[in-house]
Amino acid sequence: MKKNFFVSLMSGLFLFLGSLYGQTPPFKYVYAKAYHILPETHNNESGYFSLCEGLDGKIYIGTAKYNENSYLVEFDPYKETQKIVIDTHKTCNINAKGYAAQAKIHTKNFVGESGKIYVGSKQGYRSPGDNSEYPGGYVMTYDPRIQKAENLGMPYPGEGVIDVVADESRHLIYVVTCENQHWMIYDMKTKKYREIGPILLPYATTLIDSKGKAYAITKDYQIACYDPDKDKVTLKPLVIDGKVFKKPEGKGYAICYWVSTPDKKTAYMTMLSYPELYKINLSDTGKTITGKYLGKMIQGKNPDSRGSLCIHPDGRIYCLWRIDNDTGFGSGYLHHLVRYDPKKKKMEDLGVIAIENPSFFDFSPGPDGKPKPFTHGFHKLPDGTLTPLHVHMAMIATRDGVLYATVLYPFTLLRIEQFKIQKTLKSGDPGYAMEQYCKAVCDACDMVESNLEKITSVAEFVADRHLKGGLIGFAPIVYQGLQDELWGRSGGILHIGFDRPFKKDRTSEEKKLDVSIIGWQTKPITNNEAQRINSLRANGTYVIGFGPEKLPELAEQVKACDEWFDTGTGTDDRCVILPDGTKAGRMNHLINALNGWALIAEIFSAVTRKGHTLAMWKSYAYKDGPEWGNKYFGKEQFMDEYPVSPISKGELAKAFLDGIRYHVRKFQNTQSGNIEKAVELIMKELKKTNSITVASMGHMPWTYVGKYEDAKWAVNVDLHSNVPHQVEKYMKNTPDGGLVVRLGYTGVDPDSKKIFSEKKQRLIIISAETDPFDFPDWDIPDNTLVYIDMGYAFGDACVSIENLPVRILPPSGIMQIVAYECLNVEVLSKMCQKKN
Repeated sequence: MKKNFFVSLMSGLFLFLGSLYGQTPPFKYVYAKAYHILPETHNNESGYFSLCEGLDGKIYIGTAKYNENSYLVEFDPYKETQKIVIDTHKTCNINAKGYAAQAKIHTKNFVGESGKIYVGSKQGYRSPGDNSEYPGGYVMTYDPRIQKAENLGMPYPGEGVIDVVADESRHLIYVVTCENQHWMIYDMKTKKYREIGPILLPYATTLIDSKGKAYAITKDYQIACYDPDKDKVTLKPLVIDGKVFKKPEGKGYAICYWVSTPDKKTAYMTMLSYPELYKINLSDTGKTITGKYLGKMIQGKNPDSRGSLCIHPDGRIYCLWRIDNDTGFGSGYLHHLVRYDPKKKKMEDLGVIAIENPSFFDFSPGPDGKPKPFTHGFHKLPDGTLTPLHVHMAMIATRDGVLYATVLYPFTLLRIEQFKIQKTLKSGDPGYAMEQYCKAVCDACDMVESNLEKITSVAEFVADRHLKGGLIGFAPIVYQGLQDELWGRSGGILHIGFDRPFKKDRTSEEKKLDVSIIGWQTKPITNNEAQRINSLRANGTYVIGFGPEKLPELAEQVKACDEWFDTGTGTDDRCVILPDGTKAGRMNHLINALNGWALIAEIFSAVTRKGHTLAMWKSYAYKDGPEWGNKYFGKEQFMDEYPVSPISKGELAKAFLDGIRYHVRKFQNTQSGNIEKAVELIMKELKKTNSITVASMGHMPWTYVGKYEDAKWAVNVDLHSNVPHQVEKYMKNTPDGGLVVRLGYTGVDPDSKKIFSEKKQRLIIISAETDPFDFPDWDIPDNTLVYIDMGYAFGDACVSIENLPVRILPPSGIMQIVAYECLNVEVLSKMCQKKN
């Protein structure tokens, strides 16, 4: 309602302004908010087709910095901020200039199921007197899960990269080069490229159908189809309404641009200078690929559309078309937003793009009174409306229906919210409870980030004590989640825990510098905690408490600690209101983990500012993980053979919190359907039994699964397949043939598979990525009823640091909470409705 009101308000405002100028436009406006793309990432206000949406809703834009470099920029729509995530030359370890530079990221950008962003670099233009040779472009990825860019090498020497598409399930990447359009394939296992097909059309792109076959358009407008199962390319004529498709007559650019539907069975295609729209059947099994002509998208002179064809979540096809402005209302060109409705078989001109915030860029003349260089891409119409003039370069429709487009001179990102899907969930709707919980987690990240001044101050104090010989440990043990979460984790401090000293014989003075971390997610469950804390403090230990400061049962503990990090939840940490008015969705354990890892991040950073690199764990999921740990454990406090530049205060904690936000938003965007399927299975099972077994593993789950409102349906059973007494208990006490929720970590290990198989149990699996090459037998079983993917990368830790061979700071413990609580609150929501 607010957005519709805003659009109506803007319409009225522009009509009012038009009356002031004495003219009314003969067309509708489509309003866009404009953002100048980071100016340091381009030098001629230029970019190309490079635009995509990440799985968390962030937007990625490739830039061109001619003769120098190119970049991938991340736009955060939640904060309206931008940052560089790929510096091409830095990522590829090159420093070429001139024509030899990697001057453009031109690829459309491709987002894999993992969340990785796939792009490629290419050459710019040769300046007079420049005799340098272009070596060839690179394929690169940016993985938001670990906040790291990677160079996947050069597919074809001397050729740039114009398109990159990944089939992650088959471990393949398809690449189109330029300017000779070789069709290449990259094997992720062998890490080698090879050519697979015929020469393609300029600016060709690869589509992958529902069966994993890859399609591209050849230079003579045939369809090349590659079957990875047979390693074979087949050429098929494209037949439109019974006639073989040929290059249109005329002087325009017959560059094809096509996109596939979500089911990957159909493609829609248009061409740069020809506004005809075609529907193509990718499911054809015959000797031809058939299609249908759907009509012209727009009428007008000199039509031009670049990289803007996209399929909206409303099922309609949207496209930008620039045509000559022959309306008599101004001059130059107009950029129209057009859409096709497949159900109504109708084209619709939605209007001309108008900028709602014309002050987004300083268009004032330079000191010489002339327009600044490369600022000629917008103009004002007679009613004063600012609108794009020359070139749009890309457009996408996001999962919520917002349109993003790029325009040149200045290089600008446009955000169009007019066609956003207006879907507001209410209590009791599938997904509502999950939505509320995910929002609460993101809000908690914001709260922790707002407290970074205190976190960094405490971290510096702790780091100073640690550098002088003090240990960081956990005492007294209170059997609540935080101490387990921070102890022995991938990407955590290696020597954390009073039983894990970095040297054998510490002096009494060093022991007086110890620091103890204690976390409470609920009222105390052990005795004499305050007394034991005071005993530690009397011996010099500095005690940091975490938890709900206003919980009355913790008053003595709060008073006893030297420092306290409050969860901010008062006396009730439940964040989801269920349909019957009761509450669920616990937060204290999660907020403690956020605060705890933010503190660990800043301790690590503080140590770098003292010239050292703290020894950190590498995940034991890696084959060399144990070897890494043995190298340092009990021997070395630091791993100074990996020097890390001093990290600024707050930088690392912010990176970790950004990583958590990414994972939570990605989880909400991609796993809500799987949560809903799991809920239906659980509700069906509860008609036959009183409870569902949750077979949990990891550091924290035993402290919360089955402990709170979820006790109405869930019973926790710890199951680590390498712990014999847990296996024995599980085999004895869980029902044969029962429905089991496996709250796991990475894939499913072979021994656990054997246990579930012997018990003939039906599985809902909550887990994350495994390494398909080193651990192929850790994959998700084919008979899994529902797989809920927590979304973090193999190896867990989510923050990458330059010069450090291991990532640090794990999201897995937090994502186990998020995944389990989202399932829990949705089950409880459904139970409320069944009860009523």
